[in-house]
Amino acid sequence: MTLFTSQSAAMFYDKLFSSLDFTLPRAATGRRGFPKEAMVCAFIVMKCEGFTQITDLMDYLDNNRLIAHYCGFNIMEPLPSYWTYDRCLRQLNSGALKSIMANLVRKLYELGVVDASFVGLDSTPVMANTKQNNPKSFAKSKFSKENE
Repeated sequence: MTLFTSQSAAMFYDKLFSSLDFTLPRAATGRRGFPKEAMVCAFIVMKCEGFTQITDLMDYLDNNRLIAHYCGFNIMEPLPSYWTYDRCLRQLNSGALKSIMANLVRKLYELGVVDASFVGLDSTPVMANTKQNNPKSFAKSKFSKENE
C-alpha cells in the first residue's frame, strides 16, 4: 500500500469503492451467487495488492474481512471459492471491465492518487510467423540484412 497513500488499506478501499459507480447484468435464472460488482472489486484488490494468484487474494480477503466487506461481500457468510473467482474471470465481459477500469483511473486521478505527469508504453516486439523468423526454414536469403 505504500504506492498509493499513507492511509490505511481499509480507508483506501472504502474511499475507492464508494466512489465507483457500476452495475453488471445478472443472470436471469439459477442460484443468486455472489454479486458481480463485489467480484470485480475483489479483482481490483488483487491488482492493488500485487497478487498474481487467486489463492493469494482468497487468503488476503479471508484475513481482512473489513476489506471483503468494502468489496461488497457478506462477511457473515463464506467468501467465494477459487472456482467462483475463476468462473467469474472467464465469464466477465472485457468491454465492461475496460469501462470500469477507465472510470477507476478517472476517480483515482480526481482523488489525487494518480497523476498524469508521465505516459508508459510497452515496446515488446511481436515476431510474425514468417520463414525469416523460423530457425527451421530453408529460405535462401534468411540471414540477409535486407529482410530486417
